[in-house]
Amino acid sequence: MSWWGVSISLEAFERAFNRGVLTCGGIQVCAPWFEWAVELCRKNPGWCVGVHLCLVGEWRGYRWRPVLPWDQVSSLVNEDGFFFGYPEELRANNPKPEEMEAEARAQIELALKKGINVQYIDIHYGSVDGEIVEKLGREYNIPVSGRMGEKHFQGVYRTPEIEKKELAVKMLDELEEPGVYLWICHIGIDSQEQNALIHTKPESIFPGGGVGKHRAAELDVLTSIEVKSIIFKKGTKLTNYRELWEEQKKKE
Repeated sequence: MSWWGVSISLEAFERAFNRGVLTCGGIQVCAPWFEWAVELCRKNPGWCVGVHLCLVGEWRGYRWRPVLPWDQVSSLVNEDGFFFGYPEELRANNPKPEEMEAEARAQIELALKKGINVQYIDIHYGSVDGEIVEKLGREYNIPVSGRMGEKHFQGVYRTPEIEKKELAVKMLDELEEPGVYLWICHIGIDSQEQNALIHTKPESIFPGGGVGKHRAAELDVLTSIEVKSIIFKKGTKLTNYRELWEEQKKKE
């Protein structure tokens, strides 16, 4: 599950869904390539797709605006109508809860309007208050990622590129405790567009701030024969939020 903000992320998702072990994908409705994401979802109705609720745009020189007119959610944006660069900056502006909820709901509504079968919601960069997300989950009768009893799988996001695959295989092989695990991934393809992405606070993410090589390497992990083989060897079942939600409803 990850982020559909630029074209190379969309191509990566298509590969990971259709050739790899990805089972869920979150769409950022406010991101520029949303329309292409919609087309991919229409062509692949079997994908389990959610809305990655977003009130922060963290990339230098690559900014996002809210779905609602920005003067209707003025506590969520800077003086030019763009989302703030990181959560602390948003919080310092004292965002109004009613505006956070309105924008989050507008993002879900736009996805539904475009014909996307929204099957879960999650939060981008901790930018939406948890109480709001839970309320929207109940309202739309869909699960919230991370709140379905999942155990957290460490993942390889900040692992050096050349070590990602080996570490992923090792962690999967050593996974012994039964349960439902959530593996959060950030994927892309190696391109000039992706390699130009620099975080607003690069020191908190990767040395130098660039994420391009890391995301391409993570896609390689999800589509690799090594990862597929260890999952098959251990008899691990891949699932998604559609299946988990259906199972929960049967128990109620």
